[in-house]
Formats: sequence, structure tokens, C-alpha cells
Amino acid sequence: MFNLDFSLFILLGIAIGVVLIIGLWLYYDRRDQRVYETERSQSLFHCLKCGHTYAAPRCNPAANCPNCGFENSKLKF
Repeated sequence: MFNLDFSLFILLGIAIGVVLIIGLWLYYDRRDQRVYETERSQSLFHCLKCGHTYAAPRCNPAANCPNCGFENSKLKF
């Protein structure tokens, strides 16, 4: 079997822990970036017919209301 010194065993444990934390940090950072980009790439719409506020992809200058089907232009701030 392997003959590990106690200090080397502790060093390996700390190194594995640091690598695990960095890996989780990178994973969650990229996941949050994808979620943020998805939310950012949407436009808000307000239905003139029923008053419903909804979001749709940004590339559409107009979208149909999910409640009543009325076509509305996007909100401008």
C-alpha cells in the first residue's frame, strides 16, 4: 500500500477541497450568466385590450397577448 506522511495527506485534502470549490464556482458562475442573458434578452409588453403585462423575446417588435391574443407593440421607456 501507499505510505503517506500525515502532512502530505492534509495537503492533498486541502488541494482537493480548493479544486472542488473553484470548480463549483465556475459552474455556478456560467449557469447564472446564461440565466441572466436569457432574462436580459426579453422585452416587456402591455396589452391595451385586457391590461396584461408579459415578456417576449427581444427580437419581436410586436407580440400577441397570451390572455386575449391581441397584438401589442413593446413598451418604450
